[in-house]
Amino acid sequence: MKKITFIKSIIATLLIASSTFTAKADEGMWLIHLMAQTNYEAMKAKGVELSAEEIYSETTPSLKDAIVALDFGSCTGSMISKKGLMITNHHCAYDDIQKLSSLEHDYLKNGFWSKNQSEEIRIPGKTVMFLDRVIDVTDEYREVLKNFEKDDGSIPYTSRRANSVIEKKYAKKGFEASCAAMLRGNKYYLFYYKVYEDVRLVAAPPTCFGAFGKDTDNWSWPQHKGDFAMYRVYGDKDGNPAKYSPNNQPITPKYVLPVSTAGIKEGDYAMVLGYPGSTARYTPSFGISEKINITNPAMIKVRDTKLAILREAMNADEKINIQYASKYFMNSNYWKYAIGECEYTKKYDVVGIKTAEEAKLTAWINADPTRKAKYGNLIEELRACYAFAAPYMATGIYHREAIVNGADLTRLAMRFKGFESTMEKQGCCVLHKDCAQCKNLRHFCEQYFKDYDEQVDRKIFTAMIELYVKNIDPKFFPEEIGNLVKKFKGDYQKLTDYVYKNSILTTKDRLFTWLDKGVDKKTIDKDPAYLITKSAQTKNYELRDYLKDNSQKIGTLRTLYMEALVEMNKGTVLPPDANSTMRITYGTVGGYSPKDGVIYDYRSSIDGYKEKYVENDPEFDLNPDCWAAIQKGDWGRYADKDGKLYTGFATNLDITGGNSGSPVINAKGELIGLAYDGNWESMAGDLYYNPKYNKCVCVDIRFILWILDKYARASNLLNEISIVE
Repeated sequence: MKKITFIKSIIATLLIASSTFTAKADEGMWLIHLMAQTNYEAMKAKGVELSAEEIYSETTPSLKDAIVALDFGSCTGSMISKKGLMITNHHCAYDDIQKLSSLEHDYLKNGFWSKNQSEEIRIPGKTVMFLDRVIDVTDEYREVLKNFEKDDGSIPYTSRRANSVIEKKYAKKGFEASCAAMLRGNKYYLFYYKVYEDVRLVAAPPTCFGAFGKDTDNWSWPQHKGDFAMYRVYGDKDGNPAKYSPNNQPITPKYVLPVSTAGIKEGDYAMVLGYPGSTARYTPSFGISEKINITNPAMIKVRDTKLAILREAMNADEKINIQYASKYFMNSNYWKYAIGECEYTKKYDVVGIKTAEEAKLTAWINADPTRKAKYGNLIEELRACYAFAAPYMATGIYHREAIVNGADLTRLAMRFKGFESTMEKQGCCVLHKDCAQCKNLRHFCEQYFKDYDEQVDRKIFTAMIELYVKNIDPKFFPEEIGNLVKKFKGDYQKLTDYVYKNSILTTKDRLFTWLDKGVDKKTIDKDPAYLITKSAQTKNYELRDYLKDNSQKIGTLRTLYMEALVEMNKGTVLPPDANSTMRITYGTVGGYSPKDGVIYDYRSSIDGYKEKYVENDPEFDLNPDCWAAIQKGDWGRYADKDGKLYTGFATNLDITGGNSGSPVINAKGELIGLAYDGNWESMAGDLYYNPKYNKCVCVDIRFILWILDKYARASNLLNEISIVE
């Protein structure tokens, strides 16, 4: 079974320092298995009506049994029927929908609605993961870690090899076991998961509903997206995980969320259970400054260029629009987030806040000789390490964005390093066409070339290679690329023409003809696309080696920094950073005022579609049938008491990437919506939580039900769902 790679890369989180505390309920993505001890009383004060055991239990069905991680943590979903029906966000399913789409079957434009289980579409590689239980392995893990002591006498706070030792010891048939370190060594937990691999697409609205407003509305409030999609989870005849088989049956989940049409009002209790990916709210001021002044701007600069090329091509050609829809979204989503992160991290003066905290920490350290001996000049050492790395950080970003994630051609060329390494290990010059690597490459390229247009890729390559050449630090600039630039006298278009004419990777026919003859090292070595990619990668490895000792020192100091913070704040619960383990966040429904004289309501309605609709606009157009359904105004049982159909609402729930698709649950444990975004003013949220401005943007479950009922006429799906008034 596929290993859980997202958890293997451990991210530190801060936990309880004392059993007596006062928690700030609106901030924090709290570990679900500690909720009863750490947060339940605060949740009761906010209005939850469920018992702690009804939310999380390892012995009886509870809310946590309805919550799943998609693809090992990329998004969250929830079970809404006893027949394995799962709901998540449309943007979480976007890549799957795009891959299934063509001019003949454009599921992005027209949506997809299966009328029965035989019409559901299998998604190869899709996984759905249920949390079973969690055990504390702290003492044993620390003992195992001693075996990995470094030459300087230090012991790392985590190790993949140590994880493997613990995971193998506590392996349990039918479950994936995965270790996660908390507080960089304060605690270690082993999580048990059931992972299902037979997952099928059931329903998805047209993009004009699911992604209405696209980039313009992304990361903002108010929004009006019907951001949902549905899958079904299948297992063997006994309901256990199994490889895909037409004989598999829909699973019966331990727990299914009831769906409420009662509506919401301002101040109502709300909570989210999900799998937030990562936050870094304990980053020192120097790290935050580096991100908003160096690395984010470099990434934004590259993606600005790439997205402009894609927008022009996609708007001009419907086929290209389908081919590049998912690539565009994957580039644009974090691009816009990073712009907002820079803006609001500066606006909230997060560097200043952190600097003040560090001054307080330094004074606390210096006030006690024992602490001084333990922590030394911690902050000044961190400052020096970040200063050493600063001149080179943009170089790493330009390599990643312009080469690794640049043109499709260089991304494909990256795969050929494996071929070369295999031949070197085997001491051969040719790999047979039927070898496993050749077969895997063929399989990969079938989808790759479906979503590839050479003319579009040429434009991206030209822009990316120019950005790379002009922004890489001279110390780590590849000579081979420099020679090509000189050969064509700085004419990047001519350089591009040469590469695409002479590389075997630029057309499917050329590549497959070569594979039919067997993969030979001579062709790989002289291929210009591979030469560019390999030389850039080699120099990037040199950069990593150059920074290795400094990076390790930063890691050691960051661990010490967190230890000092916890010790200084003894007696207080510090909100834990996210690390793709199940979390709970809770708060209330409500609007906010982003600036003087402006007040945002707590909910948005279908009227927003009428106000924003622009015919033939790539972001705000509507399919004729979608527009007709809205114009008809038949809201049915999904209308609020005032007769309106509400599309979304805002809460102060603390979420981040990975929470997309998370169920928003009311005080009674009923599904009232799906979390899908944050507001623009919350863009500093991964580094700093602002209780006044951070909002979680949610799609109202009644809008989803209206789309299923009045637009899609999907009575087969509605009949599965347990709807409560």
